[in-house]
Amino acid sequence: MGAGNKTLSEATAVIKKLRTPKANLAKVEFLACLTALLLMFLTIFGSSRRRHNHQKLRVLLWAAYTFSSYLIVYTFGLMTEASFQNDLLPVWAIFLMIFFGSSDSYSVHSLEDCEQWKNYAWQYVIKITGVLFLMILSGITLPMISVSTLCLIVPLKVIRRAASLRIASRYGRQMITKSIADYMSSEHQSSEGDLDPSQMRGYNYIVTEGMISPTSLKKLRERKAAAQLEAPNYRKSLEITDRVVTIDKVWKCQGWLLRSGGGDKDSKLKDICLSFSLYKLLRLKFSDYSLPKQAHEKAWKLIQYLCAEGNGYERAFRVAELELSFLFDYFYTKYVTIFQPLGWRIKLVELLFLVIGVPVMVGLCFPWYDSSRSQGEVQLATKGGLSIDFLVTALIVLIFACVELVQCFFMVISEWTKVSLLCKYVRTISWQEGKLMEKLIGLICRTPLPKPWERKIHQYSLLESYDYTPPRWLYNILTDLFMDRIRDGQRESAPAKLSSEVKKAVFHSLMSNPEALQNGQASLIRNEVEHELSWACKLKTQTQVIIVWHIATSIFEHMMPISNSNFLVATNLSKYLTYLVTFYPKLLPDHPYDSEYIFDGIIIEARYLLKGCKTIKERTQRLNNIGKRMNDTGEVIIQGARLGQQLLNVENEPNFIWKVLAEFWAELMVYVAPSDNAIAHAEHLAMGGEFVTHLWALVSHAGIKREPPLE
Repeated sequence: MGAGNKTLSEATAVIKKLRTPKANLAKVEFLACLTALLLMFLTIFGSSRRRHNHQKLRVLLWAAYTFSSYLIVYTFGLMTEASFQNDLLPVWAIFLMIFFGSSDSYSVHSLEDCEQWKNYAWQYVIKITGVLFLMILSGITLPMISVSTLCLIVPLKVIRRAASLRIASRYGRQMITKSIADYMSSEHQSSEGDLDPSQMRGYNYIVTEGMISPTSLKKLRERKAAAQLEAPNYRKSLEITDRVVTIDKVWKCQGWLLRSGGGDKDSKLKDICLSFSLYKLLRLKFSDYSLPKQAHEKAWKLIQYLCAEGNGYERAFRVAELELSFLFDYFYTKYVTIFQPLGWRIKLVELLFLVIGVPVMVGLCFPWYDSSRSQGEVQLATKGGLSIDFLVTALIVLIFACVELVQCFFMVISEWTKVSLLCKYVRTISWQEGKLMEKLIGLICRTPLPKPWERKIHQYSLLESYDYTPPRWLYNILTDLFMDRIRDGQRESAPAKLSSEVKKAVFHSLMSNPEALQNGQASLIRNEVEHELSWACKLKTQTQVIIVWHIATSIFEHMMPISNSNFLVATNLSKYLTYLVTFYPKLLPDHPYDSEYIFDGIIIEARYLLKGCKTIKERTQRLNNIGKRMNDTGEVIIQGARLGQQLLNVENEPNFIWKVLAEFWAELMVYVAPSDNAIAHAEHLAMGGEFVTHLWALVSHAGIKREPPLE
């Protein structure tokens, strides 16, 4: 009993120490520093999520994003309920409010956060009220004077983030896209019969609208007054003036920097503007706006031109890559508000406050402890007299300065800056005549940036992974409430590099028969094997078609391997489409839950039919035997084995079969690309991106629809 009482008394003493004013002050300082470090982590690694499909990285970023918001609330609570006085509490509170504005490159974690923009705005009102309350209680002190210049940054940062959330929300998307939608609904009429994609003649696609001047506002009012006497027009007008930059203006620019025979021989600078204009059109898919058929036909001629010459598929893919990077920034960063006509000016004001405020704070807040500074104030200091309070403040200020400088650097070299400079260059004759300005813009625009997405195609092999069982202690009925469940058989294979052979094959298929996409049957007809193999394209669901052909391709891969481009294309695309079925069925034609249900059934079938097979060789041989003796078309595994046996029995060399499979999978890749689920593609932009999303962007511009399978 004596030992138990002693332990209890010791625990009570520890609890009392944790509740002392100094202990509470230490908690406030620790949490403020931790919040600052989390913000730095989000700033540096925030944009990495679109370049890497690593689950651990996504979890870390999600934890930092979520945890920092809770830390800010909790720390504010400790400050407002503190039973002690410290002159630096309002200073730390102001920095917490600045951190509440979040990182420019990580404004939201998921698209659902965008819909909470009103909630975020009200949180700001409540928190800033608490900060003002703290400042009133603290009175006018030296630290408060030193941080006064930084106080003005708070509304700038928070309002910008709230505006970014609002613009990326469903309402905001419709609001800012209406003018482009109304303009593009009739844009094709201005260039009928006079189109030349090589010179962009007739392509009046908007790159930037420019800033409306007071004179323009006066003319706008006059037009509205005159319009009241006419029939009402409910379209949102977008007048093409000298301030508006269109694609044809970019191509007509006579400045050396943008001339094909001058500083833009590879057209990469002009393509930056082209990608930005196409990104604006792609936003229509997220706002429930549609374009007339003639507008899609016009866009298709442009895509055909991009793919026409030599390795034009690389150029088309590069344009789509950059277009999707702009779309990612629109949804997940603050760049869309920073690069508004007044946005970058506000950003410069922030930097001005940073330049003035930080030196003032460092100069006034001398980092040594002064016991006579405030009577009765609770402070923390080392034994040598060094003020821990000021050290914490200095660390927070240093992190804040580093974050702002890093964000400024990212902003300067971003693709948004390049678009802004190039459009200004097109509008300004003096820039086109200034060699120094041309060199500066060229230097910025040709600064190499990290790859815009992962540039890998993920792989899944049914024969390798059907027997995988995830750990039940981690994935079970209880943990389903907290994390995405990993089902039986869901184990990804090593990803493959997106090769030029794969891109070329897919783009060639896209160019071959765009008006009536088929799920592989056109390629079978071209190779004159439709009578033997087309039955496998007419199954009930697209999921079954993919898995059956995947099984057959896997059998042929292990029994007739060769080393050529057709082998690479067929095996990579087979495993990639099966990967989408297994992990991301939302990006495919079938209902996602139907795909999941079918996949679960296929795993059960595979475990029954391949029971006892330990190696790939044994599994392939078992399937080969099944294909020889069974003609039942009921089970997907048996259907795949049957198709694999048919491929082996075709009286041609393996090279021919691999050509058939490569063309089939390339056509099937294009067939699944059209989708009305634009949000699913936007979600995957924050997870490393998907190859199918790049195709989806191109076929969306062209208005290409998927045809039902041939009977």
